[in-house]
Amino acid sequence: MLSLNSVNWLDGTDFGYYALCPASYLEDWDGTEANEVFQDYISKIAVPDHGEVLTIGGEALPVTYLPQRLTFVQNIGSDDGVDVPEEVERAMGAQGWQDAFEIALGGRYFLIDSGVPGADTEEEYMIQVDIPHGRYQVQSLFIDLPLGQFCLHRLRPSDSPRPRAVL
Repeated sequence: MLSLNSVNWLDGTDFGYYALCPASYLEDWDGTEANEVFQDYISKIAVPDHGEVLTIGGEALPVTYLPQRLTFVQNIGSDDGVDVPEEVERAMGAQGWQDAFEIALGGRYFLIDSGVPGADTEEEYMIQVDIPHGRYQVQSLFIDLPLGQFCLHRLRPSDSPRPRAVL
């Protein structure tokens, strides 16, 4: 796991495409569930008896999760001097967020390399993610900063009001 400005990143995994695997399904995850969607930057699949699973792919990039903003961050390339949480906070009100889909989530998950069986995934190659139960609109945004580029994927409660445009 990389550390860039006190944020832990999943990186160096076999495939670099990730799944938000329900904790109750981790031991049964066989590493093929998300094969059909791994080329999509953000997608979802259904796992029988365990609900919907968020997948993050597109490119094999380091990824992290910022729980205070329910946001996954893919590091496309950045300098060590970037304050990732601060930049993500600034991006929350930005225009350009693209709606991807709605997903039902809730409980404890592990962000893992989607191509590795869960039983074989070592603790250092997963990030624990706790999400309040509900329906979420998944939205994505690309940010290009002087010291880095990131792709953000946030979970917005479906019943939350849309931010107003700043004029």
